[in-house]
Amino acid sequence: MCAVGTLDSLMCGNSAVLSSAQMLGEVCRLLKPGGIYMLITYGDPTVRMGHLLRPAYNWEITLYIIPRPGFESKTGISSKKQLEPVPTTEEGLLPPDYVMEDPDSHFIYVCKKTDETSTLVEPYASLTVED
Repeated sequence: MCAVGTLDSLMCGNSAVLSSAQMLGEVCRLLKPGGIYMLITYGDPTVRMGHLLRPAYNWEITLYIIPRPGFESKTGISSKKQLEPVPTTEEGLLPPDYVMEDPDSHFIYVCKKTDETSTLVEPYASLTVED
């Protein structure tokens, strides 16, 4: 399942936290165990992982970072392989020593549902909206 641009659009609204949790909760509900939700965004892990790592979703997340088309590093040669997962910390963030070649990269989050036990609980029910 891939909802292109949906989460990014919801993140721009007044009730971004609640709206994004409702959308992701619905994605989680619809996915079967082993199902995959792909999020392709400009949102780096500091602004996306907090939404994706909610325990109720029970997702195993793999991150890929793809430089924008036509990007060349300062050396003219890309030093990172574009199709390899990027290591993340336990919090889902990039390691402190990780250097992105292209600050305008696309972030691809591959979220695999591990089981269906948590779909009985509404993942967004405990959220509150801050004014």
